[in-house]
Amino acid sequence: MNLSPHIRRYAAWLCLLAVPAAVAQRPHANSTPAVSGGYKLANESSLQGTILSYTENSKTPPLGTHVVLQTASGNVDVHLGDARVLRQAKLNLAQGMSVRFVGQTQTVSQNTVFLARLVQVGSHVVAVRSPHGLPVSPGVARGKAAAKNVSANQQAGAR
Repeated sequence: MNLSPHIRRYAAWLCLLAVPAAVAQRPHANSTPAVSGGYKLANESSLQGTILSYTENSKTPPLGTHVVLQTASGNVDVHLGDARVLRQAKLNLAQGMSVRFVGQTQTVSQNTVFLARLVQVGSHVVAVRSPHGLPVSPGVARGKAAAKNVSANQQAGAR
């Protein structure tokens, strides 16, 4: 069968999209628990407050870096993904710091957690999640698209 390059490329993309879906359907296929709902940019909000605690390798789902943030409406567990992303961006978080997060609240393995997409300390902003809610991997080049996305979200105020 002689397929055009466009059809072959389309078929390759379909295969790439099908593999993660098949893996996600297998029980215990990965160590990250399922997130209820799904991440939607339209549902993002902003949290601002003071860091009460910082845990780089939390055992509480979702695994990874967690911050307990003291806000005007109470304490919030914030998930930041992989701490190496923060280190690569030269952003050190510590107890007592004032910080702003952009993201959304989700339920992960019966825990309510705020999944941060952007972390802001002063004028320093770091993207720790993609616009689809997936944690950013350390060492991944973020390019102009991510930088534009970050600057667009910096202009949005608290919701």
